[in-house]
Amino acid sequence: MKNRVVSSVCFVLLGVNLLSCGGRQKSAAGDGVQVQDSVIAQAMEKDIVSLAPLETGEVFLKDQDPFGEVVELKGQQIVEPDTFIFKTSEDRMLLCSDSILVQKNYRAPYFVFHYPAMTYIKTVGVKGNGPDEFLIPEVVPSVDKEALCCLYERSNGRIYRLDKELNQTYLYTLFPTEKWGVNDLQEIGKNEFVYQSGRYIRTIKVEGDSLKEEKRYPLTLRFARKSPVLGSLAANPQRNRMVYAYKYFKIVKFMNMKGDSVRTLNFQQKGFDDETLNIADGLDANVTHYMQVSPTRDYVYISYSGRTPYAVGSDNDKGNRYMYVEQYDWNGNPVRKYKLDNFSISMMVDGRLNRLMLITYYNDDPYFIYQLKD
Repeated sequence: MKNRVVSSVCFVLLGVNLLSCGGRQKSAAGDGVQVQDSVIAQAMEKDIVSLAPLETGEVFLKDQDPFGEVVELKGQQIVEPDTFIFKTSEDRMLLCSDSILVQKNYRAPYFVFHYPAMTYIKTVGVKGNGPDEFLIPEVVPSVDKEALCCLYERSNGRIYRLDKELNQTYLYTLFPTEKWGVNDLQEIGKNEFVYQSGRYIRTIKVEGDSLKEEKRYPLTLRFARKSPVLGSLAANPQRNRMVYAYKYFKIVKFMNMKGDSVRTLNFQQKGFDDETLNIADGLDANVTHYMQVSPTRDYVYISYSGRTPYAVGSDNDKGNRYMYVEQYDWNGNPVRKYKLDNFSISMMVDGRLNRLMLITYYNDDPYFIYQLKD
């Protein structure tokens, strides 16, 4: 992919003004579409509707269409008005406040942007394997209202707090021994985190100088005990819910935070080929189903491929770029299914503005936004 080059440098004074700076964005066609940061303030906050009890059990949806008509959306490309240049590198976005977005990038390790204009503010952290440097960075949602998010280094298990002045502070080492297998880490309470590792959803809590770990839910499927349980995890402690979407099975599980009340949606069409586990790069011969869970306060959005990586690459090369996003409420009820005119493994959904953003790897300006249905 080419470097992304845009037009003027944006140096921003940090501090009390950090969360109030404005910006604008344009569509790729240059048709004058502009979105001011002040739009955020105009988005009315809805009252939280209490969830009904979770209906547990397995729901079989093979060959059914619980979403109804698929909604097709065309994205608008964001062309930034500054000279910030970067290459995408397994990026992940986290909307940390109404106006600040933190994006992890293996080359960065973290970019900070004004949202929704996506104007560049600062690069946080130092790339490297030295003390307090990041080799394999992850951005982690936080429950601390005084912080934007947590920063996690997978190679050594160290976690940091990123405050609203964009200062990085070391907190503790969460995983002194088990480091590489920690996925989708998210803070769910004071010094308490949920994550996926091995064949379980697990939690870990810092209590003084000790770490308390707990297995919350086993992810092995009873009909596929040898198959990998790779997928995407997201939690919503406010609604007492977690969701796990499997990568190699068209299966989604909704559960409470304890993991003892579970609803399984089984759309399964074709099983995983266990023989591919014995072949170099054999996993890519299997269909990738779910890619990423993006939670909001009221809904869950899950990106869906439905193709092998080889098929996706071939389609992208031909200009036939697309993906699906499934929308659910937190009780696992299907709401809507979208078809987008781009493909990405990295998306972010803003529940306040009801819009979705992708990072594409095949465009100089990689950000595309989609306005979702109310």
